[in-house]
Amino acid sequence: MKNFLKQNQKISMVPNNIKGALSTTIKNLTPESLKVEVAAADLEYYQKGDTIEIFTVVDDGMLYFKPVVASTDVENNTIDVHFDKNMYELLQRREYTRVDFEKEFTLSDGENDYICGCIDICAGGMKFVTSAALNTASDYKIEFTLENTIPIKCYFRPIRVVPVKGKKQQNIVSGRFVALKNIDKIAIVQFCFKKSTESTNK
Repeated sequence: MKNFLKQNQKISMVPNNIKGALSTTIKNLTPESLKVEVAAADLEYYQKGDTIEIFTVVDDGMLYFKPVVASTDVENNTIDVHFDKNMYELLQRREYTRVDFEKEFTLSDGENDYICGCIDICAGGMKFVTSAALNTASDYKIEFTLENTIPIKCYFRPIRVVPVKGKKQQNIVSGRFVALKNIDKIAIVQFCFKKSTESTNK
């Protein structure tokens, strides 16, 4: 851990309730614990004994681990999280990749709504099939859900539009998310990481 993390490094934390997910920084670091800032309104999501998930970008990809909340400091809006030193060597860096995501979602061009079929997704964007004629210079409203029923709403900027061979008015579109809320980005990162891990362990 000490080879990957450093003081003031940005991390994303996800408690049991995804509503409390946030981005923060490491304020203090030891070989077995971290002290991080948590907004006063979010402290309720981080109770002593809770196991949480932490994601952070490192040189070769993304580091993921599951520490336990050891204590909370209400006066200073910080929490201490500890991880099992016996599990230290099992913490690994993982690549930040797309995962298959076959699900329908809604896209709006301002005048019409289209039902699109997603192919894959990552925290930065997605690829999908649509009958809409999309312009790479425009942003489009989209709405979708992951494994739960909480909708993720943002804009999508097409980067590449390729007609589907043999299918009239069908395009495969790749692009990036625009104006994506931080909590939604964390939810997508968490989803992609878990799916990637499940695929690797099959």
